[in-house]
Amino acid sequence: MADIYLPTLHDGQLKVWSDSWEGQLHAVRCGRRWGKTFMLSSAAVTYATAPFKRPGMDIELGGRVGIFTAEYRQYQEIYDKLEEILLPLKKSFSRQEKRLLLKNGGKIDFWVTNDNKLAGRGREYEIILIDEAAFTKSPEMLREIWPKSIKPTLLTTKGRAYVFSTPDGVDEENFFYAICHDKNLGFIEHHAPTSSNPFVPPEELEKERANNDPRVFRQEFMAEFVDWSAASLFDVRKWFEGENQDQPVDYPEMCQAVFAVMDTAVKGGSEHDGTAVVYYAVDTRPGIQRLTILDWDVVQIDGALLETWMPSVFDRLNELSGQCVAINGSLGVFIEDASMGSILLQKGESLGWPVNKIESALTSKGKDERAIMASGYHYRGLAKISRHAYEKTAVFKGETANHLHKQVSRFHLADKKAHKRADDLLDDYTYGLIIAFGSGDAI
Repeated sequence: MADIYLPTLHDGQLKVWSDSWEGQLHAVRCGRRWGKTFMLSSAAVTYATAPFKRPGMDIELGGRVGIFTAEYRQYQEIYDKLEEILLPLKKSFSRQEKRLLLKNGGKIDFWVTNDNKLAGRGREYEIILIDEAAFTKSPEMLREIWPKSIKPTLLTTKGRAYVFSTPDGVDEENFFYAICHDKNLGFIEHHAPTSSNPFVPPEELEKERANNDPRVFRQEFMAEFVDWSAASLFDVRKWFEGENQDQPVDYPEMCQAVFAVMDTAVKGGSEHDGTAVVYYAVDTRPGIQRLTILDWDVVQIDGALLETWMPSVFDRLNELSGQCVAINGSLGVFIEDASMGSILLQKGESLGWPVNKIESALTSKGKDERAIMASGYHYRGLAKISRHAYEKTAVFKGETANHLHKQVSRFHLADKKAHKRADDLLDDYTYGLIIAFGSGDAI
């Protein structure tokens, strides 16, 4: 039999593993960089390579493993890691069928729950592993997918389930929140904050504490359930300067570059697509870190007419580049490579427009996850709003308002009504922060 090698689990992971031998169902509430994906992969390999006697068969075969994620992108990393580790035992690997078959009879299936209420139905597993459970659909995962499709896969095998996630707000209908709080669901809860990973330097963790909203740090690193209903994630006072922190800023006298972010997402119930654009000046020269919101716009326009509207966006960028003395000029418009955005990117490439694709690694994340990524830069006050952008109003869907201020100031994580609200400008803002300070694409 081939040798399979796994790196050693760290002490925090070993504690969860050793504390879980007595029960069948386990919820692992873990912080960022704790190593949940690695532990999940380690558990999958351990079971797939161990001998199990199959019910009704006088033979021992490798274990059957079911791995469940909320979205497609989440299982890809796990698949890649397991494919590499289990290569010596390969019988048949298929990314399309989301399955790894091993020479010892072991099997690993991958399921995506958010688009499949029947995920796992009709299968039998020795172990179930669920990743990022807090981001599965509510209440479908709690009321239907888990009890009707996933849990029954353990019935004949008396197998185990490990459910991993970082918390995502307080919501009794959220599957992960429920299994951590409702003891009638039968789960044993394991708390694994980031600090329990000995490979995370304490001084780096303290930097995260200093650079993030305290609520974000509690949720993302201390792995606590935080109630986001009371206050917005983004305190817009961070946009202002002055003694009372209530004054918008002037346009910068000089900056590195200007750029814009455009969102063309389709909103339900709208006569036309809501298209929003936010214009920025960015400066990360030594001793300077600032993103200035220069202008914004939001319009309802037929998709076919966007091509004729785009040149006005480039004209505005060029105008702002001159006003702000941008050293590197205009970097163009960053657009999601999805829906109407994909069409604009293709059109722009053929016409020589200065358009940039926002990387799929960023666009594939959920709105809440992107907001968390951007929140640290906002909390540190790296973004400021110009007087022009602050005092501006526009008519959108029959309402005259500063829609940028409105959307950002009213954004809440884990909002059940998120699908009903207009958030085009909010998306532009979170993308702008991440592009400027996170990925560095703007520079």
